[in-house]
Amino acid sequence: MQDDECKLVLLTGASGSGLSTAMKALEDSGFMAVDNMPLALIDQLVALVVETEERSLAIALDARTTGFSPQAVARLAENLRNKFGDRLSVVHLSASHDDLLRRFNATRRQHPLAETMSLADAVATDAHDMAGLAPLADLHLDTSGMKPAEMRSQLLAALDPEADFRTRVRVVSFSYRRRMPEHTDMMLDMRFANNPHWNTDLRDFTGLDKEVEDFLNADTALQEVMDNFRSMLSAMLKRMEDEGRPLLNLAFGCTGGRHRSVWAAECIGKWLRKRGHYVTITHREISDD
Repeated sequence: MQDDECKLVLLTGASGSGLSTAMKALEDSGFMAVDNMPLALIDQLVALVVETEERSLAIALDARTTGFSPQAVARLAENLRNKFGDRLSVVHLSASHDDLLRRFNATRRQHPLAETMSLADAVATDAHDMAGLAPLADLHLDTSGMKPAEMRSQLLAALDPEADFRTRVRVVSFSYRRRMPEHTDMMLDMRFANNPHWNTDLRDFTGLDKEVEDFLNADTALQEVMDNFRSMLSAMLKRMEDEGRPLLNLAFGCTGGRHRSVWAAECIGKWLRKRGHYVTITHREISDD
């Protein structure tokens, strides 16, 4: 979602209003995300990350923050706005009292203020204190009734209305003779396709070579499967992008991991890049040579 200029985002809000979800969304979008850092150290962190390393930074502030008070946060926001101008965004998250109670009851997490009062009183006190920070914000997001995916997409769209979110895709080719890759969302078995290995003229090539590409392009059943796979991926990625899902892991396997799986990984990877996705392709068995 980011352009070439690094940005700074301060997030405030009552506990349970969605700060953790917001921070994960920004981290997935390239921000360094820091939660619950003492106020006295924030200027140093901003100087190091934003000014020296030139990275975008998101900081969450809530009742757990050491040194927290509405007045101290107001001074911090004013100083940062004077320094960074419109590169700074202050985001205030809120939710209804009933929603906050429901979220804490559902997760069975203890509210930061609940040690000295009931959960209902802790939620009410925290929401009242955090409401004092609302005037500092240039973006207000009421998360009442929102699913995490909906909140994520609304936050990212509000911070950068011109951003065109694309799910990142990791593609790997592998051999079934060895272990299957871990952390895979979708795996396609390419062993149904005609095998270049049994063609002595092609055996020493890989799926990266034109000779193998031409051989597999002549397999009509394979081409039909790949067309159907692209169609399925199109629908899936559209839904993933609407929900702000950051990453999809694809794997293509064949017997030796050198011909059909490599060709398929390259074929789908190139197609995804043309659609605007950031794609990494790893050929496990070739890279081990």
